[in-house]
Parts: sequence; C-alpha cells; structure tokens
Amino acid sequence: MAKVKHQVGIDGTIEQVFSTLTTNEGFAGWWASSATISPEIGGKIALTFDNLTTLYFEYQDILENEKVAILCTGGTGAWQDSELLFELVQASDQVYLTLTHTNEASSEDEFLYFSTKWTCYLLSLRDFVETGRGRPYPNDIKIHVGD
Repeated sequence: MAKVKHQVGIDGTIEQVFSTLTTNEGFAGWWASSATISPEIGGKIALTFDNLTTLYFEYQDILENEKVAILCTGGTGAWQDSELLFELVQASDQVYLTLTHTNEASSEDEFLYFSTKWTCYLLSLRDFVETGRGRPYPNDIKIHVGD
C-alpha cells in the first residue's frame, strides 16, 4: 500500500477552503483545468487536465467544513482506485488542510510523483484561497520534464 500525507496552513475561512473541494470553481481554481462535480455522497467528479487526461472521482464522504473523501473511479496508473481524504481544522489564525492520499494496489515508488506534486497543488490551493489566484494545470509548478 502506498500513502502520502501533507498539511498546509491557509489564511482564510474554513468555508472558503471547503468550497475548493466542493465546487466546480474551487477545483478549477487550484488543481484541474476544469471541473464538473455533483457535491454529494455518491456524486461524481470529472477533473479535466487540458490536452492530458480527465480523472473521474466519486464523493465517498462529505462533512461540511470538516472533511471530504473522494475515490478515483477512472484514472490511469496509480490514480485508479486512489483515495483522497481532505481534512479541515480551524485554528485561531488559520485553517489547516491535511491531505491523505492512499492506494492499496500501489507501491511507494509509484507514489514518488504524488509525494512531491501534492505539495505544489496544496500550495496552489492555499494561494487560491488567500489571493484568489491558484496555479491549476497547466499553469502548475512542474516537477519533471513532461509534467
């Protein structure tokens, strides 16, 4: 089983952070080129990365302003059957967002890309909430040639 876990502190409201995980504008503001979602348990998510791929997810759990869990139901390689758990905690001066990405069928080596790339995307999410401007694909930080 492969797993990566990251946390970022965000200067914003917990409602703002939660909306980045439950709205089309949210996902497209920090991660994908575009998003089409149905934010309810069992609801579908299509994240399009222009000229690259579309990843499909399903909402597994949603607790408003606390957590969002999604499962990749259509993706290539280590994406397929990956589980993403986003947990939100309001502190006195920031919102902590913790991401845990797991896949039972993947190896740690297969997750090396995710281990680095999630840092880039979580900082994009932070910037999107704090400044209104993230770095979604294809304007994301590249970590290797062809990324």
